[in-house]
Amino acid sequence: MFASKLLKGLCLGGILSVGTLNARATDTVLPDPSIPYYAWYEVVLPESSGASCGNGTPMRFYINRAQSNDMLYMMEPGGACWNYATCTETANSGPEAGLGAYNPDGIAHNYMDGTTSQSLKSSLLSPLMIRMDLAHILVGEPKVETQDWTQVFVPYCTGDIHMGSAVRSYSSPAGDARVQHYNGLKNAQAVAQWLAEHGFARPNRLLVYGTSAGGYGTLANYPTLRNTLQPQAHSALLDDAGTVFNTPFGADPAVYPSVGLYDKVNQEWGMTGPDGMVTINSKLSPYFDPKNMGSAYAALSKTYPHDRFGYTTYQRDEVIAAYHYRAFVPSVIAAPDDAAKDALSSAMFAQELNRLKQTLNPLPNFGYFMPWARGDFMHNHQVTVVSFTGSGIHEGGIDADVGTFIADLLNQKDPADTPVMKAFRTDQSSDFTFSTFLAWIDRVFNLTGEAGPISGHRA
Repeated sequence: MFASKLLKGLCLGGILSVGTLNARATDTVLPDPSIPYYAWYEVVLPESSGASCGNGTPMRFYINRAQSNDMLYMMEPGGACWNYATCTETANSGPEAGLGAYNPDGIAHNYMDGTTSQSLKSSLLSPLMIRMDLAHILVGEPKVETQDWTQVFVPYCTGDIHMGSAVRSYSSPAGDARVQHYNGLKNAQAVAQWLAEHGFARPNRLLVYGTSAGGYGTLANYPTLRNTLQPQAHSALLDDAGTVFNTPFGADPAVYPSVGLYDKVNQEWGMTGPDGMVTINSKLSPYFDPKNMGSAYAALSKTYPHDRFGYTTYQRDEVIAAYHYRAFVPSVIAAPDDAAKDALSSAMFAQELNRLKQTLNPLPNFGYFMPWARGDFMHNHQVTVVSFTGSGIHEGGIDADVGTFIADLLNQKDPADTPVMKAFRTDQSSDFTFSTFLAWIDRVFNLTGEAGPISGHRA
C-alpha cells in the first residue's frame, strides 16, 4: 500500500515538474522579431496544422503588432453554408436565395492590404479594430482602447461560422462537385497555437471579438483560445450579432422555430463528432449542454466567473433572422414576397430573442446591449461594424451607446462586484445618422461580408 502511494506520489511529482518546466519554457518565448509593428503581417498556416479554407486552399490569418502586451483577437463575419448552393454563393432562387458563405474560393494573398479596397475595408471594418484614422475622426467615432492593442484578424472562409469539423461532398443539379472542408474549429486551434509558438501567448489582457459569423465563433472557440493564449490579467468576449438562441437540438419547431437551422448545421458541420465543437466544449466545460448550443452562455459564465462577456444585436436584425428562418420554416418559405417573409422572420426573431434575454439575465458576467434598429443600414445587422452611430439607448436610467457597453466590458472589474451592463431599448425607433455615407461605404466594400441579396438588398 505504502509503496503504491509512494509510486503515485513520485509520478505526480514528475508530472508537476514537467508542467512547471513547460510553463517556464513558455515564459521564455519572445515575440518573433521578424514580425513588424503597425502593419498587417500575413501568416499562412501549414498543411500539417490541419487548417484550411472550405475549398481546401491554405488558411491565412493576420497580425498587426503594437507596442502593447494586450491582444484583440477578431474573427471575420460572412454568412453560413450547408449545401452546394450556399457553399459556392450560387443560391440565387428558392428559399435559400441570397444566403451563403463568404470567401468560397479561399483567402487571397495580402487579404488585408493587397489592394486599396482591401486596405480601406480593414480600416473601416470596426472602430474596435482600426488604428484611429481620419475617416473615423471626421464622423466623430470614439477612441476605443483596443485600437492600441496588438490585433489578430482571422478571415472567414469555411462557411461554418468558425465552428465546423467535417468534410462533406456536395453536387449541383447540373452535376458540378464541391468538396467542402468545414474546418473552422481546427483553424481557430491552429491560429492560437501559432501565436503561442511565436511569442504572442500570455498577453496581459485579451478580448476575443467577432461579428456575425465571427460572433458565433467567439462562443464556440473562447475556451480553446483562452486556455491556449493564457491572458495574465484579464480576459473578455464580445459577440456582436452572433445570435445563438437557447434552442435544443430536435426541439418542437412551433416553440423553437430556429431548430431547423440548428439541426441542419449540427449534422453538416460535424459538431457532435469526435473532434466537433459540441464534443470539445463539453470536455472543456462541465456546464455545456451537448444537446443545446444555447447553453454556451451559461457554460462560459460559470466556467470563467471572473471574465466579462458581452453580446450585442439590433432587435431588428434582418440578416440573422433570414438565416434562421427563410430556408427552414414552412410558413416563411410559403410567404408570397420578401416583405411578408421579413415580417414573419422578424416576429420569430423577437420571440426567440426574448427567450435569450431571459437566459442572460441571471448571469452577472454575461451582459447584453440591444438597441432597436440602425435605419435599415446593413439590414440592422451588427452593432459594432463601421460605426457606433445609431446604437443609442437613452431610457430607464441608461444613457449609452455600444461604445459605453464596450468600455464597461473592458473595465477589468470582477463581475461579482460589478456585473456586466445589460441594456434593452424599448423605444422602437432609430436615431441613426450618417446613413448615406456609411451605406455607400458598405456598398463599395461589402463590409458585412455576407454572401448576397436578402430582401432585394446586398446584406
